[in-house]
Amino acid sequence: MNLRLATLEDAEAIAALHTASWRSTYGSVLSTAYLEQSVPSERRAVWDQRLASPKANQCVVIVERETVVVGFACVFAAEHAQWGSYLDNLHVSSALQKQGVGTALIAAVAQWCELQAPGRGLYLSVNQSNITAQQFYYRLGARSAESSVWNAPDGSTVPTFWFVWESVVPLAAKAANG
Repeated sequence: MNLRLATLEDAEAIAALHTASWRSTYGSVLSTAYLEQSVPSERRAVWDQRLASPKANQCVVIVERETVVVGFACVFAAEHAQWGSYLDNLHVSSALQKQGVGTALIAAVAQWCELQAPGRGLYLSVNQSNITAQQFYYRLGARSAESSVWNAPDGSTVPTFWFVWESVVPLAAKAANG
């Protein structure tokens, strides 16, 4: 497996993985019509924009296996005064979940965040129905900070939790050690 920074040439592969991930993970909370008809073009537009004109505090990391993108993470450094950097995306191909891809991505993100925003934390939103993701983040030392809702693009209101690491330093160490 190869971990590297994403480039504009990766937009299509990232969008395809993002679409597949949403379809498998959000099928119980987002409408089928939205997932089938709108998500592919919306995700492609998001990744074309993010990789063509990245924000100064953005980092997108991918994992490839034999030149195929099998995972990616997108983080924005120092987005929140209290919680630190925002992990907006962490997606791994369903065939490779629980094989260290997500852990490698979060380790890379945590290391980058410490360089960009030293001494700060990391946070993300997790759907309350996504128990697998919650268990993954708990194993890596996150805590559930508060409940919220995601006003999803299909008009749904999805219950979420904000997960937080107070510092990325122990997260990077824990993730690097598997």
